[in-house]
Amino acid sequence: MSGLGDKGGALASSGAVQGMRLVRVADFSAPLSLSDADRPSYVRRFVTLFVSQGQGHRGGTGRVEHARNAQGEHLALKLLSLPHRRDGETEDDHARRVRASRAAFEREYECHILLSGLKGFPRLYGRGTVDGVPCIVMEWVKGITLDRVRRQLAVDGCGRVSPLVAARLGRDLFDLVARMGYVEGGFVHRDISPRNVMVRTSRLSLEQQVDEGVFDLYLIDFGSSAESEPRSTSFTSENAVFRGATADFAPPEMLSDDIPGLAELRKSPAIDVYAAASVVYQLACGCAPYDLHAVTEDGAPVSPYRAKMAAPAPAAVMAHARADELLEVLSREPEVAVAVQHAQDKLSAPMGLSEAAEALSFVDEQLGIVLGDCLARGQSDRPDAAAVRDALSSFSIHYADNVERSFCGRPLVPCVPGGFAASALDVADSTLAHVRLACKGVAAAALAGVAISAAVLANGAQASLDAAGFAWSGGVPGAAVAVAALFPALVGLSLRFGGSRTTAGFLRGTAGLAVTFAALWQVLADMRFDAAAQQHLLSMALVAAAAAGWCLMAADFALNVALPQVIRRKALPSGDSDEAVALPGAAAPALEGKAGKGETRQVCGPQDAGGRDVCESGGSGDARNGVCASDPQPEYEVDDPAGEASDAKTRFAGKRDVLDDDMSEGA
Repeated sequence: MSGLGDKGGALASSGAVQGMRLVRVADFSAPLSLSDADRPSYVRRFVTLFVSQGQGHRGGTGRVEHARNAQGEHLALKLLSLPHRRDGETEDDHARRVRASRAAFEREYECHILLSGLKGFPRLYGRGTVDGVPCIVMEWVKGITLDRVRRQLAVDGCGRVSPLVAARLGRDLFDLVARMGYVEGGFVHRDISPRNVMVRTSRLSLEQQVDEGVFDLYLIDFGSSAESEPRSTSFTSENAVFRGATADFAPPEMLSDDIPGLAELRKSPAIDVYAAASVVYQLACGCAPYDLHAVTEDGAPVSPYRAKMAAPAPAAVMAHARADELLEVLSREPEVAVAVQHAQDKLSAPMGLSEAAEALSFVDEQLGIVLGDCLARGQSDRPDAAAVRDALSSFSIHYADNVERSFCGRPLVPCVPGGFAASALDVADSTLAHVRLACKGVAAAALAGVAISAAVLANGAQASLDAAGFAWSGGVPGAAVAVAALFPALVGLSLRFGGSRTTAGFLRGTAGLAVTFAALWQVLADMRFDAAAQQHLLSMALVAAAAAGWCLMAADFALNVALPQVIRRKALPSGDSDEAVALPGAAAPALEGKAGKGETRQVCGPQDAGGRDVCESGGSGDARNGVCASDPQPEYEVDDPAGEASDAKTRFAGKRDVLDDDMSEGA
């Protein structure tokens, strides 16, 4: 052990042991088979550890401490938290609970063995005892939980993350959930929550991962994968939820014991699908899907199970829903701002803020639909994790393209794997273009045919005109008849120039055509022909020519504007249009230093008369009542270093303390 002492001396001399305590792990055993030659050196790595003071997390089954071994490796040491004896509890009952805790800790270790080595899960090194208390030694993951990620990446006053970033985080989270299915026999975490999902930052910072669009996620704390104690019908006083699940994110089957076939239901991967979707919902909407703080008329709390079974999850309301906040939101999501700018460049006139908010919300709605499917109350109605991962991947890949499609009134690429949907929609767009061209061709041919026919039939007809002091008589020239027939259409088409695919351009053209037609109709009414039939013929020709000219404009408007708008708007929420406020160039402010990128926002905006923070009505959780939802009570009590907590209080303007520190428990 002299080498160990030398290493320890090196650590001590470098200051690494300051603020640490020495821990001896007895009865250490590895989770893998080792040869007799390799076992002693492997065991020596983990039997003597230096545990950091004040860098730990406490969960349902144990406390995780940050430790280093003699070689300087960063490790996580998880110690079982033995239950204290309750007032009035007999010694036998207490001993029974202690045995149950030890058995649960043992099952947690066995479950962790199955996932150790898979990407996105902390590596397991072994187990033993510290002063007679069971412990697990595993990889220490440096990073931040999704609780803090949401605060740092918030783009509006209610703590919502950009829908694109939320979808990418969800894609990588569901990839972890799907990966658990690779384990023989399957594996169910049963407590996926923002505090149990980490973004590892030891390789790339959070900002760099946002720029890359790919997140290095780790799923931690497997204590809920096995029951920590026998189930009872009582709820914990802190969360009103059975121990082993976080109520805000757990599916209904994890919140009640009074369900037929409960044992099998709680082994289903659909549990993790529901919980992971709830986490993504909170990222995108600023609060969990359900408000579990509601009370009945007599003031009694509502059961979380009943709250989630009473109605489907509320529709997701995301950061682009508010037109009056849209510019500020876009300034904090440069990638989306660039997509909006590119979409606007294809329009003949700037889009109004209200319409732009609707167009972006229409794209975001696809994410809400995917999450809504995952939040189905019945397990059989939820998609599997791999399908959700692929859907969120498709949403992310096609987001910029869909923004352009929505702004231009074209069908969106749906959230399906692969590129077939996009190519199919391009074919549909091409077909629509051919239909539009055919309609315009038919109208133009009809207009030309009417003009030529009228010119031929009326050429040389004897007529006279006496109106407004002007007198004329003689043979009618055929060329003049053709020009007169074409004139209303030419005026209408010229007046809509530059706005052929806009409502305003269509209305201008229609008005010009109508006024010109009325003037020519009056001139024709004042004329006298030797043959009355010729006047009737020219009257019908004028009507037919005006109709054909209007059909030219109507084909452009209907197939470029009206039809796509109907397709798009039929699913959009109704709202007051504010076309007077045009959406300016969105990319410019966003690209100036990437404003807001990586900043932590004060997670609530204006205040009402009572001093409460008010956010968008129609959201979820407390936000649905007009007040920004506070974060749920943490499942873990987290030791936050004084400096970190002080910095968090400053950054969040005193709204709440940050309860998780920058180091993962790795469990």
